Amino acid sequence: MDELKTMWQAIPPATPEELAGARGRLLQGMRPRRRVVTGPRLLAAAAVVAGLVVTPSIAGTPAHAVTRNADGTVQVTVNELRDPAGLEAKLAETGVRADVTFLAPGTRCAAPRFASVDGTYDGAPVADAGELRTLVAGARSSAAVQVTSVRTIRISPGAMEPDETLVVEFRDNRNPRQPWRLGAWLARAGTPVQPCAPVTDGR
Repeated sequence: MDELKTMWQAIPPATPEELAGARGRLLQGMRPRRRVVTGPRLLAAAAVVAGLVVTPSIAGTPAHAVTRNADGTVQVTVNELRDPAGLEAKLAETGVRADVTFLAPGTRCAAPRFASVDGTYDGAPVADAGELRTLVAGARSSAAVQVTSVRTIRISPGAMEPDETLVVEFRDNRNPRQPWRLGAWLARAGTPVQPCAPVTDGR
C-alpha cells in the first residue's frame, strides 16, 4: 500500500488541457451513432454550387459512381459532395431521371420545391411517429430509394412511373463515419422541380 501511495504521489497532476482532451475523447466514445434514413418531409440537403461543398475525399476513388445491378436496381456511391450535374448524367444513362443537389452543413432547401407523388414531401402534417412510419412504409418514394451503407444508396427504377423525377438531396454531415444525410422523394410526372434555395436549418 505504501508503494502505491509513493507511486501515486510521483505522478504529476494533469493540466486543464489534458483533462479537457480526455473528457472529449470519453464523450466521443459514448455518443450514439445516428442511422441514415429516408423519410417524409426530411429536408436533409441540397445543392448550392457544384464544388463548394466537399466531404473528405477517399484517395484514389471518384466523387461518385453509378452501377446497374443484375436485378435492375441502380447502386450509387457518393464519396464526395461535388459535381451534382455529373451524377445526374450518370443516372440518366441508366434511365433514371434525377435532380441531384448537395448542401453545406447546417442548411437545407427552402420548401416547397416540387409536388411529390405520395405526400412524403408536401403532404399534410402527420399526428405522431406511428402515422409517420405508416406513411413512409406505404410510399413509393421510400420504395424507390434505400440507403444501403454510409456511402451508398440503391435506386429501384421499377418503383418509378414514366416521366417522374427522383429528387435526392445530400447534406454534408462533417462526419467520416456518416459523411452525408439524405432526403429522397419522387416528383410528379410532368411537373417542375425548382432549384434549391439554401436556408439555415434550425433543427
